[in-house]
Amino acid sequence: MSLARIWWTLGALLVIAAAIICLVPFTEIPREFELNDKISHVIGHGALALYFAGLVPRRGWWKIFVFLLLFGAAIEVAQYYMKVGREGDPRDVIANSIGALSGLLLGWLGLSRWPEFATWLFSRKRAVQ
Repeated sequence: MSLARIWWTLGALLVIAAAIICLVPFTEIPREFELNDKISHVIGHGALALYFAGLVPRRGWWKIFVFLLLFGAAIEVAQYYMKVGREGDPRDVIANSIGALSGLLLGWLGLSRWPEFATWLFSRKRAVQ
């Protein structure tokens, strides 16, 4: 299995984990992980955007933004209709967008090179063994 396939599989798992976390009833979230709601959205979508910015060529970053915008909107619609202690909030979509743009900005500043660093780190670890 190639390293790129592993990164994409991990990315898919991160998106699935984000969806589960966003749809779990609010009462089941441990209090230790509770942050300001909007900050959580900014951090979560920022991290996802930065992660995928390392996998997608820069000219395709707009697709990351559109995906995360639609993903966040779908989560909010699901929360609204599920009625299990979560509420859909249009302001969360704005926070998600700010987070995605922030993650892409960090990627543009150079942090999107994380796969190169990880590859270097793994190859160095193998050389030591």
